[in-house]
Amino acid sequence: MKHQSVRLAKQLVQPVVLAIALVTASGAVAEERDPEAIIKANFKAADSDGNGSLNPTEFKALIDANAESEIGRAAMIKRFGAYDRAFNTADQDRDGSVAWSEIARNLPQED
Repeated sequence: MKHQSVRLAKQLVQPVVLAIALVTASGAVAEERDPEAIIKANFKAADSDGNGSLNPTEFKALIDANAESEIGRAAMIKRFGAYDRAFNTADQDRDGSVAWSEIARNLPQED
């Protein structure tokens, strides 16, 4: 009888532990879904030479990463191969590179 009680207790505890783990994980996922934070992390990762701005090749890497993260219109840009058009739109000062400030200007503003 004692062994049955222990086994029953284990069967009841395991789903509770799993539920707690899922709730905790969902909170972490919600934090990770901050689009601006994801874009900024993708920007830093794409900036392979670390100069703080993206050349066309690095910009393509940013678009691909944002598409993978399902951010904005990146998937559409990738699907249609519209990297050059997107780069030229983002390069607002026409210096041949895209700085974080040029990306940040186009992010949705919170109220």
